[in-house]
Amino acid sequence: MPYRLTIILSLACATFAWAGNTTFSVDGAASYALKHNPNLAAARFRIEEARGRLQQTGRLSNPELELDFTRHTTGREGSAGVALTQRFPLTSRLRHEKAVSRAELAAAEAEVRDAERKMDAGVRISSIKLLALAGQRELREKQLGNSRELSGFLNKRVEKGEGSPVDAAQVELETRQIEVENLTLAADEAVMLGELRLLLGIEGAGRIAISGELPAAKSVPGSKSVAGRPDILAAQSRAEAARSSVLEQQSRRWEDIGIGASYTRERVLDEPKPIETEQVIGFRFSLPLPLWNNNSGRIREAQAAVARAEKEIDAARLTANAEVSAAAGAMSAYVRLIGELDEQVLPAATKIEEQLRSNYSSGLVPLTDVLRARTRRLELQRQRLDALRDYHLARIRHSASTASTPSVKSIK
Repeated sequence: MPYRLTIILSLACATFAWAGNTTFSVDGAASYALKHNPNLAAARFRIEEARGRLQQTGRLSNPELELDFTRHTTGREGSAGVALTQRFPLTSRLRHEKAVSRAELAAAEAEVRDAERKMDAGVRISSIKLLALAGQRELREKQLGNSRELSGFLNKRVEKGEGSPVDAAQVELETRQIEVENLTLAADEAVMLGELRLLLGIEGAGRIAISGELPAAKSVPGSKSVAGRPDILAAQSRAEAARSSVLEQQSRRWEDIGIGASYTRERVLDEPKPIETEQVIGFRFSLPLPLWNNNSGRIREAQAAVARAEKEIDAARLTANAEVSAAAGAMSAYVRLIGELDEQVLPAATKIEEQLRSNYSSGLVPLTDVLRARTRRLELQRQRLDALRDYHLARIRHSASTASTPSVKSIK
């Protein structure tokens, strides 16, 4: 194959591989999901639907045009008439209808913002878990290398008749266990990537990756108000719509009155005179009487809806405050745990490993003691990574529960 053709094919394959992989930062993944998630795109049309309802409500009914024509079958007598009627509400029903639609529009906007808040948090949580999985796999690779080194050392001693075959078999089993744990983490990563792909709205089989690493844990943020959470605002708007609906249903006790004018042209036979033409102009007025239907059922239903909406506001506030409290408590606990690991446990494990390594160099301890000390230190680092992951998950839940956006600079 010509050299130039080889170069072209190599570049084409590299370009195809690059195009099939997409890498996001945590913030970039969240921003991408807000723009491309199909469920969010569909939810945003609810706002347009509510705007259409608002545009339609509060309008008078169309005027009614009536035409009338009669003709005597035995003569030339007959009449023709036209009437125009417009219905007007006796009450402020149209204004209340407008208020209901306006509150429903506000509720739809808040509900979409709440869906965006949850989507942002969901993508960030999935991204943090993926970063933690990558860190766990890296630590297990180190443990696997350590276990293989220990296994090789013990197998050599067994071959020389200086070691126990049981110990060698046990270390070999530990090595296999770490390999299985790595496979489990790979399976978890595949599941998490599938969930993230759905949140991002990405089709195809291209690989998705999250870049960056988990930053250090910080202090717990101070208390924040949950009054601006979209779900609480949506509940308040629904309650406002329900209260306006009560007024609307009460105003429907009296149906619209009808006011109109009519014109009639009539031909009559007046013996012995010939046919005469008469013209009549009239005025029309209709008033429906609330005798059989005073809309009491609808009013009762609307009042019950108000009571339910008020309880939903209380429930939303309680849920929001509980989420903030739980997330803040979890952050505090993980900050203390990470601090204890960083300040006491990990330094002690590192010191013991260094002492054993020094003693091994002097021939005072076997290599097995050094390798097992390294295994303990790596296990502690795994625990620290788990705690750091859970801290960031709690931080994201805290940010979402207070309706604030996580800092763009918090994860790089």
